[in-house]
Amino acid sequence: MVDTSSWIAMFRNYPRNLHKKAWDGMDGLIDRGLLKSPRLVHDEISARQDDLLSWVSARPEIFFKPDREMLVQVVQINARFPLLNKDKSKIEADSHVIALAVVLRERGLYGRAPLIVTEESDSPGRPTKIPFVARAYGISCIRMAELLEREGLGARSSG
Repeated sequence: MVDTSSWIAMFRNYPRNLHKKAWDGMDGLIDRGLLKSPRLVHDEISARQDDLLSWVSARPEIFFKPDREMLVQVVQINARFPLLNKDKSKIEADSHVIALAVVLRERGLYGRAPLIVTEESDSPGRPTKIPFVARAYGISCIRMAELLEREGLGARSSG
């Protein structure tokens, strides 16, 4: 599951004209259904109105429309970690990212344990951050750079 912060990091840190292999690799992961984000991530990216929005909008298969099971998980996550959704005046994607990982793990899809890709820091005692909450659900978090390295698409192997 990819958080908004990591899509932005990919766009900023790996310009498409300089990192073609990384972007082609991301397309391959998307084509295989291995990169997903909840629909709210697209909504957060929509506020940007830039090339990233164009790129993700051309790949609607990335975005998982919440189903009943996922929404139940969102409610449970927000009840257990009320500080995760810091701005109560709007719905943020963080709990949806975690809920999607939990639901897909329970469904046993893809034959892999789901990971959350986020640029948020993993600081113990920070219940406002994805890694803290994800850990409580047994979900691991990595940054975009680490995902690219794991998939052989990182800066050292990109070009």
